[in-house]
Amino acid sequence: MFLADLPGGHGHSGKEGEMRHLRWGLLAAGGIAGKFAKGLATLKGEATALAVGSRSLEKAKRFAAEHGIERAYGSYDELLADPDVDAVYISTPNSLHAEWSIRAARAGKHVLCEKPVTVNARELEEVLRTVREHDVFFMEAFMYRCHPQWTKLREIIASGAIGEVRLIESAFAFNMGLRLDNIRLSNPLAGGALMDVGCYCVSFSRLAAGEEPVKCKATAHIGAESRVDQQTTGVLGFPSGAVAQFCCATQCAVPARAIVYGSEGSVSVTNPWFPADGRASLVVCAGGKTETLEFKTGRELYANEALTVAEYIDRRQAPAMDWQDSLGQMRTLDSLRADMGLRFDCE
Repeated sequence: MFLADLPGGHGHSGKEGEMRHLRWGLLAAGGIAGKFAKGLATLKGEATALAVGSRSLEKAKRFAAEHGIERAYGSYDELLADPDVDAVYISTPNSLHAEWSIRAARAGKHVLCEKPVTVNARELEEVLRTVREHDVFFMEAFMYRCHPQWTKLREIIASGAIGEVRLIESAFAFNMGLRLDNIRLSNPLAGGALMDVGCYCVSFSRLAAGEEPVKCKATAHIGAESRVDQQTTGVLGFPSGAVAQFCCATQCAVPARAIVYGSEGSVSVTNPWFPADGRASLVVCAGGKTETLEFKTGRELYANEALTVAEYIDRRQAPAMDWQDSLGQMRTLDSLRADMGLRFDCE
């Protein structure tokens, strides 16, 4: 097969000139911020975790000490006021993403904001107006999209190796228990299975189809206490005739999957949402043959994401997840929530 001859990403070699060293400020000090900080710590000489901001100075100091971060602030505003911070990583609850992305842009900081990038498309449109006005980089932090296996998947589909895309399947689900104090089970904080993990499935489906859906259907169990979806199935219909189906949950575990079926073959992504070295591959079935393509970047996942920001900082958006992609993503999530009857208090 010719698949091995297709060009594929192997890191960040596409930038002209020297990659910029960014000094990062972490806006919020929760679990996902810890993962990002650990990723930055592996980039010695290439990026720096300079500061962390939390609503509690004590928590910020503990976080800074744990991760070797020089500066700790007891408010997000103090972090944004630090003139030495080049870029901020926002990992607040979903309901606060838009507000702090806008404040960061107004402070002249480049922004990497955790997914889902806002509560809805209307908020994202406001964010994008602000980042354009203040001329800063902005990206939704789908770290899996920054891995070269996804560049390769796009190329395989575009090459016609599996024919026309007909059916897309994906799943991302886990059982966290009914922990109503957790942000994932909070309506006021814009939680729920779709926003937490189903958004990966939606993102993958749109990437594989290469177009935006025209039909969005979802069925969910919305918890009486949480008032968010706890298990959800969704179907997307695309103009080409391709159909995507997915499931997501916070109250039951399902093996992760991401598969594209074409008229002439298929591609399975073996570890779609956490493509770490040694566990990232595509299995391509086409032309009567099966081929496994393995990927290694030599980088930690969140480190790879930080380098993606540095690589495309001058362009203000990155092809892994550009602004139009995020707009399409949020509009699709809006449509799915409308169909399942889920509205957040903050809307």
